[in-house]
Amino acid sequence: MRLVHVNVTQLRVAATCPRLHWFDTRATAERQDGKKVVSRIWRKGGAAPGCGALFHTAVERFNAAARSSDEVLSALEAARDAMSLQQALMRWFNASCLNLDALAARPVPLRLGFISAVQLYMEELARLAVHARAAGLPAAELRSQLFGDSRKRVDVTFHVGEDVHVHVTGAIDYVYFDPRLGKHRIVDYKLTPATSPNSDLFQVFTYALMHHHQHGTQPDVAVFYLHPTRSVREARWEEIEAKRGKVYELIASMVAWSDHALGAGGLAPPGDRASCDGCKHERSGACVAELGPKDGGAWDRRWTALEATRGGDAPEERERVAAGAPGADGPTAGEPVADEPMVEDDPELDEAQAVVKPAAERPKPAPAPGRGPKAPAEAPPSGERATPAERDTAARPPGARAANVSGMLLGFDDGGSPVCMDPAVLRTHVSVVGAAGSGKTWMAKIIAEEALRAGVPVLAIDPQGDLVQMMEARPPADVPAELRRAWEELQERMEPRILTPGSSHGQRLCLDPLRLPSASELSHIANPALRAEEEEGLLVAVAANLVSLCACGGEEESQRTFLYQVLRHLPRAAPVRLRDIVAAVTAPEDLGMDEVESLIRKSERERLARRLNTFVQGPSARLFSGGTRLDFTELLRPSKPGRVPLNIVYLNALSNDDEKHFFLAALATELYRWMITTVDATSGGVNLLFYIDEARDWIPAGGSKPPAKQPLIRLFTQGRKYGVGCLLCTQSPRSVDYNVFGNTSTKLIGRLEASQDVDRVIDWFTIEGGAPPWVAARKGAPKGSFVARWPDMPAELAGRAFKGRTLFTRHAGAWSPDLVERAVTAAGLRGAGG
Repeated sequence: MRLVHVNVTQLRVAATCPRLHWFDTRATAERQDGKKVVSRIWRKGGAAPGCGALFHTAVERFNAAARSSDEVLSALEAARDAMSLQQALMRWFNASCLNLDALAARPVPLRLGFISAVQLYMEELARLAVHARAAGLPAAELRSQLFGDSRKRVDVTFHVGEDVHVHVTGAIDYVYFDPRLGKHRIVDYKLTPATSPNSDLFQVFTYALMHHHQHGTQPDVAVFYLHPTRSVREARWEEIEAKRGKVYELIASMVAWSDHALGAGGLAPPGDRASCDGCKHERSGACVAELGPKDGGAWDRRWTALEATRGGDAPEERERVAAGAPGADGPTAGEPVADEPMVEDDPELDEAQAVVKPAAERPKPAPAPGRGPKAPAEAPPSGERATPAERDTAARPPGARAANVSGMLLGFDDGGSPVCMDPAVLRTHVSVVGAAGSGKTWMAKIIAEEALRAGVPVLAIDPQGDLVQMMEARPPADVPAELRRAWEELQERMEPRILTPGSSHGQRLCLDPLRLPSASELSHIANPALRAEEEEGLLVAVAANLVSLCACGGEEESQRTFLYQVLRHLPRAAPVRLRDIVAAVTAPEDLGMDEVESLIRKSERERLARRLNTFVQGPSARLFSGGTRLDFTELLRPSKPGRVPLNIVYLNALSNDDEKHFFLAALATELYRWMITTVDATSGGVNLLFYIDEARDWIPAGGSKPPAKQPLIRLFTQGRKYGVGCLLCTQSPRSVDYNVFGNTSTKLIGRLEASQDVDRVIDWFTIEGGAPPWVAARKGAPKGSFVARWPDMPAELAGRAFKGRTLFTRHAGAWSPDLVERAVTAAGLRGAGG
């Protein structure tokens, strides 16, 4: 009798694409060290970011650590609703399982996909747990069922031919007892579109049969697609049992494909085209060169033949034979087997492991339970999630010296003296620079809070869900007594509004109608030439934004020129609707435009019109329909005297980066129009603080020109004249357009890691008359430490390092759109546009 050993990971790979298993078998033989090579393919499915390896690695780490975590047990004991439990689990996950510095260095699309997927995972877990607790299940037993089920291990031998047994060992990642169903459930999570649901379900069928053979659980299964669109495919045990023959044939075929790879006969494997985009063997051409066309190859049907010879055996009897077949040269089923050494050939795994903390590292304790459903997971200035002890020591004011400070309180130096900044400095623009984890977002939030306390409205752009939490106050019990009055002032003044373009998770924003500059709006500009330049610049910006949104390809410069001429000819006495622009592009002669063909080819103009029309009538129309028109006069008007608006524009509900870039470009263009047509440039005050996090994503250095880059640079170059201050953060000063920093007179420098970053910061100060001596010491500075320089800074503050004060608003992990919607509704911030 022949006994073949495989593990669960190899089964997963073979179910994904048989040819991967073939190449892995050959690579294993070539190693000659006993380690099995296992390739992983993460199907990216078009625009979806490749974060599958990161998600699975992180969640495996979470489940392993949670089974013995006192903090998770406390969260389960305190659970009263799914939302608060989800937040508690997310806080512990951030603190215990992730290297947040490494995560922050990953590309933005990957971070957003990963964060969204983890939040959905935790949401489902929280709902299940709350249901179980409501049914009376003790927290300790629930924790054991969710995370401590030792039956995730499988050690099963399948009889797949007359003389062939396949011994399968390993662990099934996501198996748990679901108290809502009263039975076991096996779930697989995918971060790809549901393009191959039958294939994905087949993999989980395999896990279910193995688990049943080992433990007699008869589990149901599900595949949850978490990103980019949430959906689920489910199957009951009865369906799995009926299709078990296909699973056994996969196992039998793995033997035949391995034999073929080793030149010992067997069968050539077929290919699965769904995996080709991420496969190195496809890129190198080896797949077709060595194994022929992908629709070639064959499966081993020996299990079907063997089944026919057994005749009247009942399914249960056959399963007992399959599960209990002894091995000729190995352990019998049921004996524990050590994990086999593997070499995982996964292009994403190394990066994932850099973000996920190793199991040997002791988890940090999460915040103590019992703080209520809105207790914030405060982070110290280091950027990491804080424990209660850390919150007690980070940037704590020294006694009563904080009570009578004047100006914007940024923090305290090592001697306990407050560091304060005149609010008028905001007019000169502010940049906060520091490596990942240096506390730059914490510091920027302090500046935004202090601006609100000083009566300056804030408009914050939140691309990931990190800033929207400012709508909630930090509990007063967590605020040092010396800062309690300042905290109260902020709560008395701040009027938060959560604005969600294209969706109703918050107050929905709409870009239609477009606000084009009219002659009356620009009449206050006395110089006719300057007036004409401002009008032209605004029309050019609107045309460029629309062309970037359409992404028609072809001659984009011709498209921009043509659209600019269309906008010039459109009547502007009333706001212009997008449908008016579509009509004008379709029939420009109706506007009196002659010789249109000299501007743009007819075919290109028609394609532009069709694409623009999809934003009027098609599924992409959400940015231009519903909700409240983008109007800065209304956004900056408080609902009652004494209040100061905090407008947070949450972009994470938009479906892709193109929409985010377009909306930000349109918003920056409209902000500039409002600024030059509405604001009194002679007032001398600060009329608005415009806050944008991680500037490199929107204003990159070099020749790259995303849609928002030029409109944002124009705000930095012209805003101070109108009292519109800009606040930006970045962890990479080399990656942000040089002109932006040249226009920020106030700079707060945190910890720098690269010598090139230090050199770039020195360059900024050299332009202003010479770099101060403390800049070089910023490399490797302590986390949370900042040194600042601003116009007319008091001499005693020059070069003084300090740490940020306690935040007065919430600071936790990024919020998903669903979480934003629930929080906005609970807080009564829905508004007329929501």
